[in-house]
Amino acid sequence: MLGWLLRGVFLVLILRIVWKFISGLIEGVRGPRSGRRTVRGGSLERDPVCGTYVEPTRALTAQVSGKTYYFCSEQCLRAFRKTA
Repeated sequence: MLGWLLRGVFLVLILRIVWKFISGLIEGVRGPRSGRRTVRGGSLERDPVCGTYVEPTRALTAQVSGKTYYFCSEQCLRAFRKTA
């Protein structure tokens, strides 16, 4: 009886690992999501340098060709300006 229970638990763990692996592969193939996310308090913008999501009201910003970019830190803003 205990042997079957342990096998069942082991099977569930293996299935969960396989599921996470496959969903990670699928997400990787789809590519990055759009830069905008919504949360309860409003929206978040994605920092183009490090990928961190920041609140637009608290973020550092830069305007390039009429588009506003949002940054989590001075370091990311400086890195962006070097490449822009």
